[in-house]
Amino acid sequence: MLPVNTKSLFSTLCLYMEKLDQDEIDVYKASAMAKLIGQANNLLTYELKRALLLSNPEIASCHRSLELKEFDSLPQYKP
Repeated sequence: MLPVNTKSLFSTLCLYMEKLDQDEIDVYKASAMAKLIGQANNLLTYELKRALLLSNPEIASCHRSLELKEFDSLPQYKP
């Protein structure tokens, strides 16, 4: 299962807690997975807040999309 929302992230976290309880993985791997899941949850929270803000027409009209901007200091990805 690939975590794609908070429900599946929680399910993945519970799976790793169960593996930790059964000594299938060590504490370090469980800790690393918990941190990664936390970061994924932060990203989901950011997207939710962004969607809420952009649902306001006044804010959406003056919003600039940083995701589309090419920054001069970063090399651009070229496949």
